Amino acid sequence: MNRAITLPLIRHLILGAALLLTACSRPAPPAAEKPAAPPATAARELMALAQATPGQFQPVPLPDPKIPGYKFPETEDTIVNWTKTNNFDAMNLHAWGIWTALNQITDQTFDNQKLRVFETWYDPTDLASAPTITALEPLLRQPRRLQIPRQFEHGGAHRLTAAADMIGSPAVQVLVKYDPTASQHILANSLFSSAKLTTLLNTDHKPSVPDFPVTAVSLKPVFVTLSASTLKQGRYFQLKAWPGPPPMTFNKTDGLWHSVPFPQSQWGQCVWIDTQGTAQSPGATVDKTCAADGSSRTVASTYGIDQFIHFRVTAANADLINAQTKQLALTSAPKAVAGDYAVLVAMHVTSREITRWTWQTFWWSYNADQPAAPSSDAIAQARPAQLTLPASHYTHCVGYDELTPPQPASGGRNQGDSLYCYNPYLEAPFDASVLPDSQPGMTKIKGQPVKTANDVGVQTNCMSCHEQANFNPNNVKPAPDYTGDRYVDLTGPAFNGVLKVDFLWSIPGNAK
Repeated sequence: MNRAITLPLIRHLILGAALLLTACSRPAPPAAEKPAAPPATAARELMALAQATPGQFQPVPLPDPKIPGYKFPETEDTIVNWTKTNNFDAMNLHAWGIWTALNQITDQTFDNQKLRVFETWYDPTDLASAPTITALEPLLRQPRRLQIPRQFEHGGAHRLTAAADMIGSPAVQVLVKYDPTASQHILANSLFSSAKLTTLLNTDHKPSVPDFPVTAVSLKPVFVTLSASTLKQGRYFQLKAWPGPPPMTFNKTDGLWHSVPFPQSQWGQCVWIDTQGTAQSPGATVDKTCAADGSSRTVASTYGIDQFIHFRVTAANADLINAQTKQLALTSAPKAVAGDYAVLVAMHVTSREITRWTWQTFWWSYNADQPAAPSSDAIAQARPAQLTLPASHYTHCVGYDELTPPQPASGGRNQGDSLYCYNPYLEAPFDASVLPDSQPGMTKIKGQPVKTANDVGVQTNCMSCHEQANFNPNNVKPAPDYTGDRYVDLTGPAFNGVLKVDFLWSIPGNAK
């Protein structure tokens, strides 16, 4: 469950929105609810930095990685049949095929570095720069326009003080990317125009934006910047490593099994990234002490920078990061400087091959051969030979449906076993306040069915959350909101008075 710095985002950040990390993206609040803007000089500074466009390169369509059994786009009937027959082998392979294609190295370059396919794609700021793809193609662009996650806003201002603990470091940065066909669709239909979205809401019998093409892909890559001031001995960076979800406990009061928010500060293990080294030791493992001064680091818990998808931060990247942390008063954020490394720790990936989109999320794993839940050994074993380091050091889970057995897109019920698929570096910290539309569900503990609350991050599914995505200019209450894993009826009454945006919260989030 999809951002580069966009003009609407800049406006939102400048207006002092608080932060809370999530996989979804919400539109800004109505004008009447917005606080006063900071001085105009600060606004101009951030806007100028966001619009910096120092390179020219072309977006590369999703290539064919030549993996036997993989096809893109796959037919909707085929994918839906996978969900009906619990053919997770096929779903896992399909997700790996998309990941392999996204990470192929292209002949496009930026800052003297070859770009991966996903890095060449357009982001919202690009799409705000020109009315058509043709007009956009010759413009200079910035492939790595990182931002502090706008999703920190959800949950209120009190979340700002908890942000550093939740994500492990305020240096986490994200951006949204759209493949060329999704970008063309957004521009051709003016989907970043609030006026156009409002017209659709007021004139459409069943208000919805036009369906994206089946080839459309949207991404949310998530990076951590390895600021020089945070390195131990001038070279080692501590990255928290996912241990798997916490156990559930039974609550006699409500008769439900509950899990808990699980921020990085509670993971109890880490790895060390060597910015001057390569590869990893044969006995690679984790550090379960994670001493702040680096004294607990061992060779076995140290991984070379080449084990991560990464790039070097430019002066423009650093200036933008620092401007954002200043605007948001994140005083604990380390200062970014040109030459810092940015490493990819997570990426949400969604494709419009089916009506409810396919959902797969990837994250770096110290033990990619035997990853912890919500991934699995079976997922690791499905990695194709065409996937190579460092992309093969990541794992994933898939959410091609919300429940098993699956329910129809419309007219179904919230029954069946929950299908949890979340990203540890994104959703794991969520508490119930972030997921107000959650409903209890079912799962199995030691093979026995139990009723679960499904209201925290480790009980989520990208599909459920994004199925709720809507544009709500009239501030209709209640409107569909973030939710834990559950069934969502695409034609249910919850969408009355709002515009459905084809599962992409990034549409209202970037509309202006």
